[in-house]
Amino acid sequence: MSLFRNPPLKICTDCFDVGFGSTRTKGSLGIEIILWLIFIVPGLIYTIWRLNTRQLVCQKCGGAIIPADTPRGKQLFKQYHMND
Repeated sequence: MSLFRNPPLKICTDCFDVGFGSTRTKGSLGIEIILWLIFIVPGLIYTIWRLNTRQLVCQKCGGAIIPADTPRGKQLFKQYHMND
C-alpha cells in the first residue's frame, strides 16, 4: 500500500482534454494584499472568500472538469479518445 496516491484523471466537458486539472482562485491577489495592509478585518474576509471559491478547472481551456472514472467521464473518454 502506497502512502502517496496519484490523483484520478479528469476530463474536460468543454474541450475533452484529459489531465489532472489546475486550481483557479477567484478574486485578485493585489486587492487581497491592499486590504491586508490597510484593513485587517476586510483582508481576512476577502482571503477566506478567495480560499472558498477555489476550484479545479481544465489546464487547457479553463472549463469544467469531471473525474474520468465516472459514467459521464467514461462516456466522454470513449467518444473522444478511443481512436488516439
